Amino acid sequence: MSLPTKLHHFCLQFQLPMAAYAALLALARSLQDILDLEQYIDPLHKPKIISLHEKVDFIVTSLEKYSDKHHGKLDCVGNGIRKAAFEAQDFMDSCYYSLSTTTDDDDDGSSSSEANGDEVNLDRGLTMASERIDFIWEETMKMNNSTDTSQDLPSEYYSYPVDRSSTAQNLVVGFDDDLKAIEERLYEDSAKLRIIPIVGMGGMGKTTLARRAYEDSILSQYFDKCAWITVSQEYQRREILSGLLKSLKNEQSADKSEAELAILAYQNLIGRQYLIVVDDIWSTKAWDDLKMIFPDDGNGSRILLTSRILEVAANAGSSDTLVHQMSFLNEDLSWKLLQERVFRQESCPLHLVEVGKKIAKNCGGLPLTIVVVAGLLLSSADVMKEQVWENISENISSREPTIALQCSKILCFSYDRLPLRLKPCFLYFAAFSEDSEIDVSKLIRLWVADGFLKPKDPFKRLEDVGEHYLEDLVKRNLVLAREKGPDGKLKTVGIHDMLREICITKAEEEGFLHQVSTKINKFRTEFIENPYRRFKIHSIKRCDELNIEDLSVRSILFGESGLSLPKLYVRSRHVCILDAPRVLSDNISHLYSTFVNLRYFAFFLDFRHSSHPELPVSISKHPNLETIIVRAMKSEVVFSVLLEIPYEILKMRKLRHLICHNRFRFSTYPFYIGIVHESGLQTIETVIDFVFTEEITRILVNLKKLKVEYDMENRHWKWDHFNLYNLFDLRNLEDLQISMFLPRLFSMTWNHAFPMGLKKLSLDGVPFPWDNMTIIGSLPNLQVLEMINIELTRPFEWRTEEGEFLQLKYFHSSLNHVRKWETEKDHFPCLESLILDYVIWIDKIPSGLEEIDSLQYIELKNCIQSLVDSAEQIQKNQHENGNDGFRVRVIYE
Repeated sequence: MSLPTKLHHFCLQFQLPMAAYAALLALARSLQDILDLEQYIDPLHKPKIISLHEKVDFIVTSLEKYSDKHHGKLDCVGNGIRKAAFEAQDFMDSCYYSLSTTTDDDDDGSSSSEANGDEVNLDRGLTMASERIDFIWEETMKMNNSTDTSQDLPSEYYSYPVDRSSTAQNLVVGFDDDLKAIEERLYEDSAKLRIIPIVGMGGMGKTTLARRAYEDSILSQYFDKCAWITVSQEYQRREILSGLLKSLKNEQSADKSEAELAILAYQNLIGRQYLIVVDDIWSTKAWDDLKMIFPDDGNGSRILLTSRILEVAANAGSSDTLVHQMSFLNEDLSWKLLQERVFRQESCPLHLVEVGKKIAKNCGGLPLTIVVVAGLLLSSADVMKEQVWENISENISSREPTIALQCSKILCFSYDRLPLRLKPCFLYFAAFSEDSEIDVSKLIRLWVADGFLKPKDPFKRLEDVGEHYLEDLVKRNLVLAREKGPDGKLKTVGIHDMLREICITKAEEEGFLHQVSTKINKFRTEFIENPYRRFKIHSIKRCDELNIEDLSVRSILFGESGLSLPKLYVRSRHVCILDAPRVLSDNISHLYSTFVNLRYFAFFLDFRHSSHPELPVSISKHPNLETIIVRAMKSEVVFSVLLEIPYEILKMRKLRHLICHNRFRFSTYPFYIGIVHESGLQTIETVIDFVFTEEITRILVNLKKLKVEYDMENRHWKWDHFNLYNLFDLRNLEDLQISMFLPRLFSMTWNHAFPMGLKKLSLDGVPFPWDNMTIIGSLPNLQVLEMINIELTRPFEWRTEEGEFLQLKYFHSSLNHVRKWETEKDHFPCLESLILDYVIWIDKIPSGLEEIDSLQYIELKNCIQSLVDSAEQIQKNQHENGNDGFRVRVIYE
């Protein structure tokens, strides 16, 4: 029996109403969409729609409460509710389609006779939907009246306590000897290129061990170059090479052939003492595809390789290569790891020791199962209660013949015990590729578009709710925190392969998401027996035409790798999510016009041969569109040709995020746009030469993040042309990034105030005078400040003042034109990280910075030696005073 089959077997034991719950959330949103077309609805229908909406909301809340008490009891009922909810949603979406297309006709001046017909359709749709909702209501009442509590668990299981915030992912408990052995081989006195393989089954901690050794190597600065690549089962050599170059900080890989990428990678490594981690490699062919890019210059370079397969690891090295075989943790180390994960630095209470050791033993010595169970224990509001531990112990008692089966059982049990609100969010990880670094912003935007997020506070942003949900999953050790931004917030996350298998199995089993893979020229999804709401399209090699015939589909998500798909056809008119940011297709950028209920649209534009690319005005006719993401083909032409976006897009009431991964400009700036309402836009990236009229700032009052560029080369514009003084009125703006391309001897300097709510400010090429820093220092909430390439015409001395930069945690600057920097401890009271680039005039770190208690990291890139010496002296002093966590990193490129 294969592992996926075993996972399916175990997951079937824990049938939950997740799919029914997700279907009800979607139904509630469809009803709200109808209500949003208020001006086109007969007033007699509105009370009935509101009543149905309130009834569905009540059912959703009831399911959440019931699920917290009765896990595994909603098998048939849950499927019945799901089917009824899908049917009701289909009726409402059909009504919405009829009404919304009629509104377009009316706007064109057509007769209203068709609208009367649509009212008849709405009346019939409401009747049919009402029947389904009444059925769901009755089933919900039956569940609420049930007195069976045989499987009840304490309610505190389902609300994660806020104060348990530690999410340390790289805690190497039980691996001290392994880490010592690996690092001895990394730093051994041997000039020959050494390959160090780490082998063990999934969940044994291979990647955790390799990451810890890798991070220690970076901090020790022993190697000239360090890079990390992940291979996985289904790999593309081009993607791996691009990832390697990105990890090596080489961004010049756009539009190069695979052979050119291999040569570029080789050139980046030759002559350098390097450390490369090749993580999660599954085949000897994969190694054969990569090994030629790693030069052996006899300078002590190392390759750290992880694999589940001994043959692959042995093949990578020479005949004398020693394979480091991971071992299962013994009972004592298992118990130690569980204690560390649950109690951190505290001791386990005596009354929990016996049951705790029993739980640790039942985890079979596999670190993954131990940390997942620890997350399950921590999800209790009272982790000290013995009954909580006894319930966990009983449910994971070892009855399986192998460690793999026992691990599968525990992982399924952990999923089973998730709060219902987190289940669809967790299963969404099935839509991402194995070992992928998942962008947090994208993930949360997809959750928003799918309607999974329910704020308890109506004034709370859905994106903030999504961050809270994700943090909850991380704290439960079901999701891995990968990269954090300078403000401490998660930027990327990941998921362990075995947990991803759980997601895929459950998603298929409950009709939540279907994986599509094919190697044939033309592929149609009509052969799929069961209806699915979501399709993940990946690995469709040599496919020229993809037809998605399933009328029930609402979300179509493509893989993260680049893909050429000449033709894509979708029969359903009710698609809400079309995520194809790397799909080169002849018709995908026009396909959206048939999806009137579209909420999330990410697509790829190839305008290398277009002198005037633009988005059509018709895109603004999609009333529910929340996210627009445009990615263009990278080439030299792209940077000379700008995408034009019609200003009418600002009239879209529900649009939240407008993102162009290259640059765009609004097609025109009329004196008066004629928008009488505030825009819901929260994100705009990356707009060029944006003019901040008073009307624009009134419209964009909800803007949270703005990335803007100004190209003033070969132009005679002045500041007043852009009305930059109106920036101050964007009172909700938190993240502002400004880049400027200025002509030589540009004489004007920046003297405009910034919005007081800013938390992150990035200035690149902006002529901001250092003696005017009080403007920035007085921002009360500023946590992250980046000032690079500050082009000025005279030198400055920068003296900070008390009462400034009160919240600043991260400061990154090239200190252009600063000849002297004087500061005190109290001037940066919260500073944690200082990053300086190409500083040549400042000869030492100001002494006041050394006294800042919160400062833990200094990075110097291509700075003068005297500045480096002063930083290293600070590190020495900090270590002598017991602050072993303080680090200085020096980079020369």
